[in-house]
Order: sequence, then C-alpha cells, then structure tokens
Amino acid sequence: MNYGRYEIIQELGKGAMGVVYQALDPQINRTIALKVLREDRVTSEDFVQRFLKEAMAIGRLSHPNIVTIYDVGRDHGTVYLAMEFLEGRPFNDIIREQTLNPEQIAALAIQLAESLDYAHKKGIVHRDIKPSNIMMTPDGKVKLTDFGIARIEDASMHQQTRAGEILGTPVYMSPEQVMGQQLDGRSDLYSLGVILYELAAGSRPYSGENLASIFRAITLDNPKDPAEINPGIPSGLGKLIMKSLNKKADERFQTGAEMASAFKDFLGSLQTVLRQDKPEPGAKPYTAIISAIVLILLLAAGGYFISSRKNASDGSSAVEQVLELASLRIESMPVGAQVFVDGSFKGKTPQMFDIPLGKHEVRLSLPDYYDWEAQLQLEEKGEIPLFVRLVPTQDQGN
Repeated sequence: MNYGRYEIIQELGKGAMGVVYQALDPQINRTIALKVLREDRVTSEDFVQRFLKEAMAIGRLSHPNIVTIYDVGRDHGTVYLAMEFLEGRPFNDIIREQTLNPEQIAALAIQLAESLDYAHKKGIVHRDIKPSNIMMTPDGKVKLTDFGIARIEDASMHQQTRAGEILGTPVYMSPEQVMGQQLDGRSDLYSLGVILYELAAGSRPYSGENLASIFRAITLDNPKDPAEINPGIPSGLGKLIMKSLNKKADERFQTGAEMASAFKDFLGSLQTVLRQDKPEPGAKPYTAIISAIVLILLLAAGGYFISSRKNASDGSSAVEQVLELASLRIESMPVGAQVFVDGSFKGKTPQMFDIPLGKHEVRLSLPDYYDWEAQLQLEEKGEIPLFVRLVPTQDQGN
C-alpha cells in the first residue's frame, strides 16, 4: 500500500489522531515514519486544519532534539506527514525499566528544555509533553516527537480552537491547560517538570481514580518535594523540579533557556562536589576494579544506567591524567555486541583497547537485546575487566 509516493513497510503504532507507519521514500531510498490521519478525523475540518498546522509548524523547526518533518500530502481520503524515522525507544519504556541518577536527570532536563526553548521562540507550543513523545536514540540523544496538537500562537489558530477544549495527556497537563486557559511555553515546561518529578521521586506528583480527581489534584494539591521521597535526590535538584511545578506560571521558569541554565548550574555544582570527594589517604587503588564488579552485580539485578563518582588523583594535573592510559577489556554474553565509547565505535566483543583515565560513556548494542549503557570512572592504569550480560528484548526460550 502507498500513500503518495511512500511505500508502507509496517505499522509502528496508533494514537488518538492516526496511525504511524514505517515507510520507504523510493525516490531517495530513505526509510521514513509516515503519520496518517485517521479517516474519521477527516470528517471534521477542525482536525484536518490542526493536522496541516502541525506540518507547517514542525516543518519550520530544525533542531537536533526535535523530529524532522520532510513532507505533507493527501491520499486515500486522508492526510499524511512524512517525517524522520527514529531508531530508539520511547522514554516511557525507559522510565519503567531504569533508574536515572541526578546527573542523568539534569542532563535530560537540559536537552529537553533547550529544544522547547527553540520551538517556543518559533511561536510553537507542543501541548502534549509526555514520556511517550520522547524518544531515546541508541547514542543517548533525546528526540521530541509528535507535535500533533501543537498550537501556533497566532490569531487564526485561536479561532480554530474551541473554547474550553482540552487536548493532551491529563497526568502531564499544566493547571492552565486543565482549566482550558490560553497557553504559552511555560505550560510545556510544567509538563517537563512532571516528567522530571517522576524520574526523581519514582512516582507521579498527582494521581486520581478518575479524570475529575486528577484535574482537582493538578489545580489544588501541592506534591511533596522529590528529595523528601527519594534520599538519593539532592535538595538542589528537588527545588528545581518543584519550581517547574509551581501552579502559578509567573513563578515557574519563564523560558526553556532559563530552565536549562538552572539545571546546568546544578549539574556543574554536583560535579564539583563529586570531584572534591577524594579517597582517604592510604586507601588502596582498587576503585576501578571494584566499580567493574559492582556494574556486573547491578546489571544482573536489572540495572542499565550506572554511574560512578568522579575522583581526582592528588597531585595530578588534567594534562597528566589525559596522558595516562588504562586497558579496558570488555566481554559480553552473548558475544559480538558493538562497543561504543564516548560515541565512537570500538569494535565488537570481546574487545580490548587503551583508553585515557577519567570518565567515559560506554554503550553495548546487539540486535534483539536491550542496549547497555554506563558511565565508567577509570582511575588506575592497568587492565580493567568489564563483563556485561545483555538482556533480551523478549523471551528467547532461555
């Protein structure tokens, strides 16, 4: 089946507005994602206009953390969007399976806040920020997707939105969105704050048995600081998240740039504290080997994100540390996994190579298995062993 010139390969998913397919653009032999509006939506001109507005809006966006729109067209009595095909996993899957540390939460906040700041400066409010609309690519980059109910901040679009019409996912809605008020970019930043709260506290800030009780909680209740719920969350991070969730838009972060800057400051102060956390005098230099063993144990328990404290060696300058090398030996079960260090491909397991001392991002990737990622802090020269047991994406009869 074709829509326009695009050849359907397989269905990827369904939503309230339509179906997303993996498709092929035969003119340039490029795999794309094709979003097709549900045919029953075509009976409403309001929905058609909103869909076309989506194409016009996102087509103007060019940002590394926002999905790219290539084309829009009509066929089979409906409307379609041709967009960037993303390899990765939706963030709601990652939330269920993994626990992120404060550094990773802050880094995620920075990427998303900066991408939203870019869209807001173009006059676009996403209106549906939620984990399933965030993709994590294999190289650890986040991509913001589905501006399907994006709203152009101009008079013509105001006339096309019915008064009091509520769009979006209730749990992640801002108070002003719940009440059907006019929205600006601060509503998106609030929704991002809900996601960050969920990552930090391990639960959403608001819940309820039905839509009415959820809406009441969003507009009236004050959630507990995530730092009070999770002792592993620094108070500074908890305060930033709580500011994002302020019910008064004027008291939240006013722009994505302001929000990103605040999380960058937190991340910098956190890394400074970790650098100052030096080993006790006379401590034996077994930290790197112990870190590798801990990684193995955590992986067996189902952990995928691992971080180690960054400790600076007494009396060593930054240049000296860069020049000092360790030999990292990586093995996996099963073998043949691709090894990436700091985004660079190093070969397939088993693999051994020299690497500068310091902090590195390591990722193993193998088809039909979940990607394994970790932050490794290498502090001592010599051979450092790392064994990774990859987890299959589905039951393989083992």
